[in-house]
Amino acid sequence: MIFHVDANSFYASCEQIYRPDLRNKPVIVLSNNDGILIAVNKEAKQLGLKRGEPFYKVNAFCEKNNVAVFSSNYTLYADISRRLNQIYMEYAPSVEEYSIDESFLFFNDFNFSDSDYISIGFQLKERILKEIGVAVCVGIAPTKTLAKLYNKLAKEHNGVFMYNQTEIDSILKTLDCNFIWGIGSQNTKKLNRIGIKTALDLKNMPPNIAKKLLTIQGYATVQELNGFPCINQIIRTKHDSITSSKQFSKKVFDFQILQAAAVQYTQTAVEKLRLQKSDAGAITVYVSTCNYYSDDESSKYTNCAYVEFSYQTSYTPDIVKYAMIALKKIFRQGFGYRSVMIILSKLTSTGLQNELWQDGLDAEKKRKFMNHIDDLSKEYGRNVVSVARSIQKGEWGMSRTRLSKCYTTRISDIPVVK
Repeated sequence: MIFHVDANSFYASCEQIYRPDLRNKPVIVLSNNDGILIAVNKEAKQLGLKRGEPFYKVNAFCEKNNVAVFSSNYTLYADISRRLNQIYMEYAPSVEEYSIDESFLFFNDFNFSDSDYISIGFQLKERILKEIGVAVCVGIAPTKTLAKLYNKLAKEHNGVFMYNQTEIDSILKTLDCNFIWGIGSQNTKKLNRIGIKTALDLKNMPPNIAKKLLTIQGYATVQELNGFPCINQIIRTKHDSITSSKQFSKKVFDFQILQAAAVQYTQTAVEKLRLQKSDAGAITVYVSTCNYYSDDESSKYTNCAYVEFSYQTSYTPDIVKYAMIALKKIFRQGFGYRSVMIILSKLTSTGLQNELWQDGLDAEKKRKFMNHIDDLSKEYGRNVVSVARSIQKGEWGMSRTRLSKCYTTRISDIPVVK
């Protein structure tokens, strides 16, 4: 069996954990630069608020209805996600972190009864609520597609819902095709044109027709709806390149401020690099004014520079040095920049043949030093130790005027019980 565990309104739920005054109150979370609604809890939905709405359109409504509004706090959300998956791994021999708020738990070759699986589901749900403070729903089924489906329906069944072969057709008969994971609105239109209106019609669709109309993914979906596992557990592989970029809250004209942003994003990219145990051999730095639709051609500027390293490395100061070489090549005075993007490429496994091109002892010292920095970041939050040139945030930082505290990763933010 496969469990699909999904946290309810995850970002909003994380904001409520250390704010008991907000429990059972409407809460929303905004995207980068406080642009749109990306998380809306049950109480906020009851007021009519929806994900994807621009915040400026509902700002006054939120104030009038006492809706708690937060800027996205990804440091907090990532740490809560890590805690969730630590608990999942105590229950299942194999766990796939599908996204920050949902995971698949694989109970392969287990001969538990249906009641055993349901009992585990409720134990998991209750333990997470008690120990972490987040509500989750659990869908239990023999395939990933069915587990996702049963998770969606779990809210109507006290948060845990398990597949039953004798009931599946009556459930699918009531659902549109786009309710099924992986189908989407465009594929639903294709299916409707040939008379496939419901999820049950999709289940009974000849596999060869599904493959022809919806490619191999559609074939796999049909098979999974029939209880045959076709979508395997995803094993995370190493990336061929690593990117770090965000758009600034306002235009940046000063080189020192643009440099601080580039250094910060380079640090973030190198952290990802070390996380997948890789070294990089090159860096590309992009800058842009991001005013593509402006009629003023003289205010538009986008450029990039590519720099190869003399050796493979994941040592932050060295890579920052190359990033600055690239940035200086493309910076043009007088433009209002809105973004910097960093791309690390020519990736290899950590330490692979580095000693041919640099002192082996020195390389090992650098690796150990960066490992200590990464340990500090895990303990106290990202960028607790930074390259000096990154500290001048000022105008380039994202607009996050409603950011909550980093309760779990910053000592000064730890809640105090009075």
